[in-house]
Amino acid sequence: MMLQLPTKVQNQIADGVEFWGYKENDKLIGVMGIQFKGDVTLIRHAYVRTSERSKGIGGLLLNHLTAIATTPILIGTWADAKWAISFYLKNGFRLLDRKEINILLPRYWTIPVRQVETSVVLASSNWESIG
Repeated sequence: MMLQLPTKVQNQIADGVEFWGYKENDKLIGVMGIQFKGDVTLIRHAYVRTSERSKGIGGLLLNHLTAIATTPILIGTWADAKWAISFYLKNGFRLLDRKEINILLPRYWTIPVRQVETSVVLASSNWESIG
């Protein structure tokens, strides 16, 4: 059986996002994307099935992707996604200040202005702030 990916996912792949998954018993439990974007690496689209959260799957995926990154890592997420922010903070990332976020989001992501206003960026420990 051939899996037909949604158009949005196809567009992300065409833009260079590589998706990695975690499976148990032939069931996809978690997925996380990585995008090599010049002088940075972006972690994109991190999801773990609700019933499987808090079992270390997100951490396994994140550790794998950070191991293959060759440049500093940036992660963009919604400011209201407190659970996601907490997860990344626990995994060694730091929350950047608003001034830097406002520069980085339009530089590395293609998102509407409103989304810039409601998003945050976290960075790996080897990120050197630009401001």
